[in-house]
Amino acid sequence: MSERFEFPDLDNLSAVDPAGCEYSSKLVEVEGVVSQSSQSGWPGSEGYSVHLFSLAAWLVVGEPLRRNTLLLLRPVPVEADYFGDFAAGTLHRFEVVLSVDQTRAVVSKLTKRDIVNRELATVAKELEQPVVVKTERFGDLTLNRSIGWFEGLADWNGIEVELSIETDESLDIASQLETAETLFRDATQWQKKIDAFAVAEKLELANDWQEVGNEMDAEEFLDRMVLESISIGPDGEFEFWHDDGDIFYGHSIQISGSLSEGLTDSDIPG
Repeated sequence: MSERFEFPDLDNLSAVDPAGCEYSSKLVEVEGVVSQSSQSGWPGSEGYSVHLFSLAAWLVVGEPLRRNTLLLLRPVPVEADYFGDFAAGTLHRFEVVLSVDQTRAVVSKLTKRDIVNRELATVAKELEQPVVVKTERFGDLTLNRSIGWFEGLADWNGIEVELSIETDESLDIASQLETAETLFRDATQWQKKIDAFAVAEKLELANDWQEVGNEMDAEEFLDRMVLESISIGPDGEFEFWHDDGDIFYGHSIQISGSLSEGLTDSDIPG
């Protein structure tokens, strides 16, 4: 960091976390290996920004190793360029205040950089290895550690699309694969439902975005809407993401739903 500033004192550290969860009232030292999850940040309200990253494995100094993720919120100077401070797989020691459930922590200070810890070093090596789930229908699905999703390619009615499957720390995607199997097994019928839903939900809006005289009918709208990826969640939910063919000037067309409720929502994020 390029400039010095005062961290919030202990009484105000928990206020750095906007989640409003309960925090301990004492500082502890933790050591951990920085995860490969994406890092982020936002402007704080008290003259600092907040750097958000996580530890893939960690321990309170003097206690056993923990394999659950610890989310760290770190106050930094507003002008700081902090994303390069802690690379994935590196080992550090921080003074923090822990949330009561010990899933989150607010950093008071970095106490030691690039520590030596055999257990954490072993975890760091593990994080370098690919995690692959082999499936009959979808081939190899590889864990993208930066977002915590398994990714691969799949054939949807003759079109190759990206398949993304949400997971958690257990990396168990059995339920998600069942959802994907159900969708792909009945892909023809699901595609008919998706087309009809997209037209009902977005054709009128699409024509509002066009110049007068260039309005589309349903057929042209569907021709320009091209499926690119399918995302599968853990509870039977799914999202179909489409290139908009410049209908909405580059916004994606997202159709989502679940096996239990059918198609429920449409959006144009981006």
